[in-house]
Amino acid sequence: MGQRHWAAWLISGLGLVLAALSMWYLIVVRALYLGAVADQGPAVLLLNALEVLLLAGFSLVLVYAGYWLATSTFEEHRVWWAGLWTMVGLAGIVTLVTFGVTVQLSQGRYVSDPTLVQELLLAAGGGALAGLLIGISTLRETVESEEARNQRDALLFVNELLRHNVLNGMQVIMANTDRLERAVDDEDARALLEANEDRAETIVDLVENVRALVRSVSNEVDLMPVSLTTVLRTEARALRQAHPDAAVTVDIETDVAVTADELLPAVFENVLNNAVEHNDSETPEVVVTVTADATTVTVRVADNGPGIDDDRKTAYFDAGEQAPESVGQGLGLYLVDVLVDRYGGSVRIEDDEPRGAVVVLEFERAQ
Repeated sequence: MGQRHWAAWLISGLGLVLAALSMWYLIVVRALYLGAVADQGPAVLLLNALEVLLLAGFSLVLVYAGYWLATSTFEEHRVWWAGLWTMVGLAGIVTLVTFGVTVQLSQGRYVSDPTLVQELLLAAGGGALAGLLIGISTLRETVESEEARNQRDALLFVNELLRHNVLNGMQVIMANTDRLERAVDDEDARALLEANEDRAETIVDLVENVRALVRSVSNEVDLMPVSLTTVLRTEARALRQAHPDAAVTVDIETDVAVTADELLPAVFENVLNNAVEHNDSETPEVVVTVTADATTVTVRVADNGPGIDDDRKTAYFDAGEQAPESVGQGLGLYLVDVLVDRYGGSVRIEDDEPRGAVVVLEFERAQ
């Protein structure tokens, strides 16, 4: 039998001992005072019944807890930790009760034998149960903390892998494809190279989104005040450079800061690019407006594209959801939703008038 089982059976053993002592108390000690109890009426009988339920409850919980720990997947030293807390709780409460009774006796106050035994049994059961709960709670918190740390380490490893291997490799492929495209005269070959380059750019965007998600989920970056004005103007300028045929307008009067982190540009990069890339108008139009009050900053990104059906407005923020013509993996708006939620804000899609969609993002205003 492993050490885990010895620690678990110790807890169950305490429950059985408490049950045996309770039976002895009820049958032997209380039997000596049956007449007195009967004379005191239904109130005392009710208190005795509650006393029996408490003692039985303490015993059953301890017995079952020992069985549960014996069959759990917790490591042996952690099960022993729960057992130690159970003993500490029992000893601590019994000591306090004993000290209280000693003080009463030293003051000349009478304490009957049944009352003394009753208080000690209740103290033993309650103390053991309290210690057990503290031990199990501490055990679970420790295990969850270690699991979270291991997951964070794994995510950080994935982040490094994406950055050093996948992303760098795709950059080389894109550079070589661009050189071949300039050197090849055959139209069919050039078309294939252009398709490869587009696909490579899509993969690079996907890798960047995954890296941002990894960094966000692993809490690698801390929240802080970020200039929303600077981020919006920078991303709008990048959008104009990437799509010269699009009309991009940013309406923001004063410098506004929001609670976010260095990944905030990825939010608006995805939202602004979606407004143009999925726009079927001859001249894509994107209008960004910002309103702020004392606590909230609201950003509305409106386009003149085909719009989004009502039954898709929420689904578009799920991982893997994407437009039919998209060649990506549907992580863009999912990343937006995850990051904005981490910032304490919200994001939703509304209809634009007379045509298009509006992505509404709300942030906490930073001082």
